[in-house]
Amino acid sequence: MEGVRNLCLDTDVLIDYIRRPSEAVKLIMEKVYEGKVSAYTTTINSFEIWLGVYLAPKPEELIKETGEFLSQLKIVSFDYKASMEASRVMASLRKQGQPIEIRDLFIGSSSKVSGMPLITRNVRHYKRIAGLTVLTPEETIEQLKLSN
Repeated sequence: MEGVRNLCLDTDVLIDYIRRPSEAVKLIMEKVYEGKVSAYTTTINSFEIWLGVYLAPKPEELIKETGEFLSQLKIVSFDYKASMEASRVMASLRKQGQPIEIRDLFIGSSSKVSGMPLITRNVRHYKRIAGLTVLTPEETIEQLKLSN
């Protein structure tokens, strides 16, 4: 893990940072601002954040701040390669009788095909996507410490 590390941040981690960051998320974002880590999120996570803004009692008070925050992240699109991976995963899980929420599937597949670990507290949502590295914010901090 030398140099810059690319991390894909799930919606729950983004919300954690926006509202009142936990110590682990604060440390991750410090690494981002220091240029030691590159923070990404997916178009699906962006959708979830914007949905929360527009469902808020006073969305007009959140639009500018949310846009500024999301503009600091690199956004990974749900592209053709991710759609193929998502289809493969969904078919496999359906055959096993294990449903998966479609947004989680798209987020996990986008992160996986981009070669980045997904940073989330919702590990259970993503652990069934074979080959996807899923880390909690605390595990991420530990891994970053080991790589220094």
